[in-house]
Amino acid sequence: MRKRSALWAALLLSLMMLFAACQTGGGGDGADDDKDKKAAGNCDPADLEPAKAAAAGLVQVAGVTTGPAQGKPTMIIGAYGDRTGGNSSLVLPSHDGAKLAIDQANAKGDLPVTLEFKPIDNKDAKPETAPAIAQQFIGDEKVIAVMGGGFSGETRAVGQLFSDAGMLLYSQEATATDLTKAGWKTFLRGVANDDSQGGAVVQIFKHLGCEKVGVIDDESTYGAGLAESFTKTAGDEDLDVVLDEGVEKTTDYTTLVDSIIAEDPQAVFYAGYIEQFQLIAKQLRDKGFEGVIASGDGSKSDTGITAIGAEQAENIILTCACPDINLSKEPKAVQFVKDFTAAFNQAPGIYAAEGYDVMNNIIAAIGECGKGGAGGVTRACVADKARTLKYEGITKTFDFDEGGQVKSEDVSVFIVRGGAIKEVGLVSKLS
Repeated sequence: MRKRSALWAALLLSLMMLFAACQTGGGGDGADDDKDKKAAGNCDPADLEPAKAAAAGLVQVAGVTTGPAQGKPTMIIGAYGDRTGGNSSLVLPSHDGAKLAIDQANAKGDLPVTLEFKPIDNKDAKPETAPAIAQQFIGDEKVIAVMGGGFSGETRAVGQLFSDAGMLLYSQEATATDLTKAGWKTFLRGVANDDSQGGAVVQIFKHLGCEKVGVIDDESTYGAGLAESFTKTAGDEDLDVVLDEGVEKTTDYTTLVDSIIAEDPQAVFYAGYIEQFQLIAKQLRDKGFEGVIASGDGSKSDTGITAIGAEQAENIILTCACPDINLSKEPKAVQFVKDFTAAFNQAPGIYAAEGYDVMNNIIAAIGECGKGGAGGVTRACVADKARTLKYEGITKTFDFDEGGQVKSEDVSVFIVRGGAIKEVGLVSKLS
């Protein structure tokens, strides 16, 4: 089995040149392009170059929290997801982003209603507990729309309930491809789906020269769907998938790790959530696996990387249908980072900006419906206007297809360096 140090040395120069070209719009025809492709053939992520942070420093801006405006009726926007379970770090940032959007809207004061944010915990994102939460929202006449779910299984369990009730269900991060093909009339998704992300991982592996790969999933709705997308695209791209396993939740993955090492893939993709990924990745490294380890947005968690350990997590590749908003130089994004940091005493985490955008899309719909007064703000009107407004957010333009899928399919690639997750850039820029 090859040593990582030797592999890293082999690609040090070539990948630095390659990704510098990508980030400056290079990658056209010609001898330099051919040389780069030839050099990037050892399946090593060590020299993926993280993007530079925006030059502007964070400025503390007072957070805004307001009570009910005098004389205005109060309407509730709900949210649900894993707020206290093993994967809560993937959900709480988006809820904080949504709360910031509502606080800012109330402070601005130009809506005919006062908004209240009501997040409900669906611990561990269990599909079987989600319907009761949905019914709680549906049964409360003050609830005008709901953001969620955070994960695909809990979203699939309630999509039809919200559709039948005529209430908007707008997910900021559930990615299972079939959610927007279920025929739900009031469902929107504000991020790219698993087909985009699974294909993106394949492109990363191809770009690095990985030819012999394995895939593992956690048998969740999200993980199984993402693994299927990866495997299909890998086959289309002539990658040799030497291992394809679904694994049940446990604490000891010795059998799985031994199977991976026996197959000796150059790269392994884990499709699932951080709670199990941190165990599998650590046990792989502790057992001596020296190939590439990659995962998707379900594993993009700073606390999870800390649990793996800085040395074992070094050069782990992650993807997400969410750029790191902290690196953006766009004025509205920079202001969001300042406001979020002031309000919550930390920089925005995964899907914080998407939660902010989704909530502002809902708020914009409420504004349209309420132009003639609060009486126009109905569930049906909000669901319709959120879909048709073509809202300009800080992460993307929110424009939807017939099934409610946002049309933007950008996927970002990240790499772990020194125990921290660093953004490299858009996968589309790698080729």
